[in-house]
Amino acid sequence: MTPKEEKKLQGILTLAHHDFDKGLNARAFFKVNNRAISKDLVQDTFIKTWIYLVKGGKIDIMKAFLYHVLNNLIVD
Repeated sequence: MTPKEEKKLQGILTLAHHDFDKGLNARAFFKVNNRAISKDLVQDTFIKTWIYLVKGGKIDIMKAFLYHVLNNLIVD
């Protein structure tokens, strides 16, 4: 991956974090009823999304993808 491609992915994920962080935290807290665990789950959601993007994965709808990852982490 070139530095330019990495910078583009960082921008995508930064924008997603800005747009969806509060909603993801609210969803996680609603499900687990523990603020620390919910923050960890959301952080893990963004880490897993970053890994997916770096491996060349394509995301059509970021919001749906993030909530799907978060829900899977909550179930685990």
